[in-house]
Amino acid sequence: MTPVLAAPVPATPVPAVAAPTDGQRSSAIAVIGMAGRFPGADDVESFWENLRDGVDAVSEIPPDRWSLDGFYDPEPGQPDRSYCKWGGFLRGVDRFDPAFFRIAPVEAAVMDPQHRLFLESCWNALEDAGYAGKALDGQRCGVTVGALASGYQDILRSRAGQRFDARVMLGNAGSILASRIAYFLNLKGAALTIDTSCSSSLVALHLACRSLLDGDADLMLAGGITLYLTEAPYLMMSHAGMLSPTGRCRSFDADADGIVPGEAVGVLVLKRLDRALADGDHIHGVIRGTAVNQDGRTNGITAPSAESQAALMLELYRREGIDADAISYVETHGTGTPLGDPVEIAGLGEAFRAFTARRGYCAIGSVKTNLGHSSAAAGVVGVIKTLLALKHRQIPPSLHFGTGNRHIDFAGSPFFVNTRLRPWDSPPDRPRLAAVSSFGFSGTNAHAVIEEFV
Repeated sequence: MTPVLAAPVPATPVPAVAAPTDGQRSSAIAVIGMAGRFPGADDVESFWENLRDGVDAVSEIPPDRWSLDGFYDPEPGQPDRSYCKWGGFLRGVDRFDPAFFRIAPVEAAVMDPQHRLFLESCWNALEDAGYAGKALDGQRCGVTVGALASGYQDILRSRAGQRFDARVMLGNAGSILASRIAYFLNLKGAALTIDTSCSSSLVALHLACRSLLDGDADLMLAGGITLYLTEAPYLMMSHAGMLSPTGRCRSFDADADGIVPGEAVGVLVLKRLDRALADGDHIHGVIRGTAVNQDGRTNGITAPSAESQAALMLELYRREGIDADAISYVETHGTGTPLGDPVEIAGLGEAFRAFTARRGYCAIGSVKTNLGHSSAAAGVVGVIKTLLALKHRQIPPSLHFGTGNRHIDFAGSPFFVNTRLRPWDSPPDRPRLAAVSSFGFSGTNAHAVIEEFV
C-alpha cells in the first residue's frame, strides 16, 4: 500500500504567513498556574519526573475498583467480558476533606469523585498562581472543564438502602462539576462542563481562551478529568474492539493494537498575556492560539478525518501568524490505533508542508504511552506535559515505539517519534514553540500552539 505521506514535497517552502504582528501577540494567553494528578504521580512535579525517566504507569486494574473475576477474558468477543485488564489509575480517589471546602460529609459521600478531585485541583492550581483564597471573591473568573460520566451514580444505585435525593442528583450532575469551585470561591465568570469525548479538555481550553479574549472574564480555570469507577466502559469498548489486548499504548508503532484507558485530572489558570505581565504573574508558558472544528460527514460518525485536522491547523497557523517551520515538538493525540495514527500524521503533514519542505526536524510524542488515554482529560494532560517540557527545555521520550506503522512515511515527513530524553534546542533568536492536538470520536477536533515564555 502506498504510504499515507508519500505525496511529493514542494522544493521550496510556500510563504503562508507573515511575521506575527503586535495585535496577534497581544491575543496570546498566559498560563499562570497549573495542577493535576496522574497515574503514578500526585502532582505535576512527580509527573515530570515520570515523563523524564520514561515511566510507564499503566498497570492491571486495581482490586479497589472492581474484581477481574468474571470480568477479564483474553478471548475477544465474549459476552459481558473485557479482553483488556490494564489501565492508568489514580491513587486515593476516595479520599477527600469535605470540611476544607465547607461540604457536609453526608453530601460528600454521594458526590462523584470527579467533582471532588477537580475541586481540589482547581484550588491547587490557584495556589500555584498565587490566587487561592479570598483574592478572587466576586471576581470575573470563569471555569471550563472537560468531563464525561464516571459511573458513580451506578455505584450508589447498587448500594442497599441508598436513597436517591437532591444530594445524589447534584453530586452527580455534570453541570455542578464546573460550578463547585465557583460556588466555593464566589466566582462570577461562567462555569461550563464540556463533553466532546476525547477532545473535551482541549475544547475547554479553547473556550477559556476565547472568554478572556472576548472580555467575558479576567481569569479562567480550564481543565479536564476522567475516572473509571465501574467496568461498564471497558465492556463497551471491548465490544467495539477499541482496547489494546496487550495493555500498552504503542503510538505510531507497527505493533499498535488499540487504546489503553487512563485516568487524570489537570487544571490550568489562564490570563491574557498583557494583563499577566502588568500584574507581575509567574508565567509557565504562553498559548499563542487555539482552534476547534468538526469533521462533519465521514465514512462513519466516529471515523477521523485527516482533511479536517489539517484544515484546523492551517486556519490557526494563518490566523495567528504562526510558522509551522518553527514548531519543534508536537504532543499528538497519538492513541496507538493502527488506523487513527496514520490519519493524524497525514493531517499534520499536510498542514506543515504548507510552510516548510524540511524533513525529520520536528519531534512528536504521546503522553498516552505513559499513562493511557485519559479521555476527557487527555488534552489538558498533553498541555501540562508540554509546559513542563518547555520549562525544563527537554523533550521526554515517547514509549513503546520501535518500527513505525507501515502506513506512515516518516522519512518523507517533517516528523520523528522521540524515543529518548533529549535537550530541546532552539535558535537563539526565537522561543521554543510546540503544538498539542486532541481529536474526539464525536468528530470535534482541537489544536493549540504553546510558546516558551521568555
